[in-house]
Amino acid sequence: MSPSRDSLQRFLDVHNAAVESGDLAAIVRLFAPDGELRYVGIDFGPFAGHEAIARSFRERPPLHKLVLSSVSADGDKATAVYARADKPAERAGTLVVTMAGGLIQRLTISVINRPSDG
Repeated sequence: MSPSRDSLQRFLDVHNAAVESGDLAAIVRLFAPDGELRYVGIDFGPFAGHEAIARSFRERPPLHKLVLSSVSADGDKATAVYARADKPAERAGTLVVTMAGGLIQRLTISVINRPSDG
């Protein structure tokens, strides 16, 4: 796997652990100090820097474990389709991560809203 593809999987692993444990700080530690978190498809953010990213996860903590499919990588950037782990056949959106120095420089989460997302 490429470094960015590994990083995307690492983000997902930490995200899924945070859904169970509530340790949202572990997600924030994956970001560069000046890293960015952006959402597409929902009116939330963008967030820049550890403090703002931490606040975003406190305000809207992740509720569902996720699984990846269709991962592609090019250099320090990776893109993947994701689904909720409890509905792996239903595409929930895409993740695009750009890495710098082993940390997330930018993460863009595109969300497909469905009435059943609950």
